[in-house]
Amino acid sequence: MNKSENMFFKILDIFAHFVLLNALWVICCIPILTIFPATTALFGVVRKWHVEGTNVGVVRLFFSLFRANFKKSFLIGLMWSIAGSIIYFDMSIVLQIDFTGEIVVFILLIFSSILYVFMTIYIFFVLVHQELSILYSIKNALFMSIGYYLHTFLIIVIIAGSLFITYLAPIFLTIIGSVLAFSIYHLFHNLSSRTIKGSM
Repeated sequence: MNKSENMFFKILDIFAHFVLLNALWVICCIPILTIFPATTALFGVVRKWHVEGTNVGVVRLFFSLFRANFKKSFLIGLMWSIAGSIIYFDMSIVLQIDFTGEIVVFILLIFSSILYVFMTIYIFFVLVHQELSILYSIKNALFMSIGYYLHTFLIIVIIAGSLFITYLAPIFLTIIGSVLAFSIYHLFHNLSSRTIKGSM
């Protein structure tokens, strides 16, 4: 087997890993209540891949991380759902009812919505990258979302671009979740490394 054939099979093997990881993530998200634990496991796997390569596997690693992080990620997911519901409910009221100070409340809700989206992007990185309590995990996600808002905008653009490409070519649904998680984790890891070096 020549060098080009070896490279081809290596690329094919990596692609198969991403497809399998994406499938596991989608299946475990189906119950809805398990979206946060499944996504935390997804980021945990790509973190391992980032450090050790795809040779560490997929299925056993995914489910071990799913079980290990289930309680913490489920509770955070529950809190996130409640917070999102409150923001949505309040926004619906503001848009339907006229009252004194409506503009101020509306601006606060817009700010809260943006911060909510930003923190959602960072929370999974915090969960798999740092061994922290629920409170400190949320606190770190908040600090990162405020401190690195330019990186957050870049990630949002990447996510939006990926979704648009997938809309044009639905075949990418087979890998979009795992590829996005890997790409986002890579950006987070570089950001985290620079932050640590800058503080030394």
